[in-house]
Amino acid sequence: MVSPDTAKAQVFGDIRAALSEFSEAQRVEIDLKYRQVSASETPRPAVDGVLIDRFIEKHTAVHGTVSLVSSYSELPATVDEFLHAHNLPPEMVMGNTKFLRTIDWPDEWSIARRPADKSDRVSVTDALCAIAETGTIVVASSSEVSSTHMFLPENHIVVMNIGQLVRHLEDALQLVANAEREHPRAIHMITGPSKTADVEQTIQYGAHGPRRLHAIFVDSSN
Repeated sequence: MVSPDTAKAQVFGDIRAALSEFSEAQRVEIDLKYRQVSASETPRPAVDGVLIDRFIEKHTAVHGTVSLVSSYSELPATVDEFLHAHNLPPEMVMGNTKFLRTIDWPDEWSIARRPADKSDRVSVTDALCAIAETGTIVVASSSEVSSTHMFLPENHIVVMNIGQLVRHLEDALQLVANAEREHPRAIHMITGPSKTADVEQTIQYGAHGPRRLHAIFVDSSN
């Protein structure tokens, strides 16, 4: 019995053989899809145990922080804890995704759903996924989530479901490739807060982006 992946590769192979009938743009698209379905899986490092434990280990090793909550209703209080811990007012710029709009944020908070500017101190976004292998958060920019949210505010809070945690980098890339919607203009892979040691080999946070990166996972399985 021919596997689905083999069958797809055969179909795209037949199409690829007839590329002369297509426009240049169509040939490029078909060629990319053929490469995607026919590529063999590359060797990957072992990522054993519970994925969230591996993510926390790697994320905190690069000075990111993590919270786990059991329901979406706990998200506002958890964000509030982060704000209080760093003496920040409840003022933030936020992505305008369906996920973030469904959360019952406090009425008294000042929430701006727009691109960030240099005066914003806190941004809140959701994520495409998180990678357990490296402790990386993957955020896709769109009309609803601006790339400025990942660079201008000093504090970046990311909220997501624990089901969005994947094992390897390749799994994250496959999510992008399989997306039914239009591919995002930019994919941001964020591993810890921004830092540099360019000045006298001393670590400085916030050099090229947020000085704090806080991930909040919703795990409703317990």
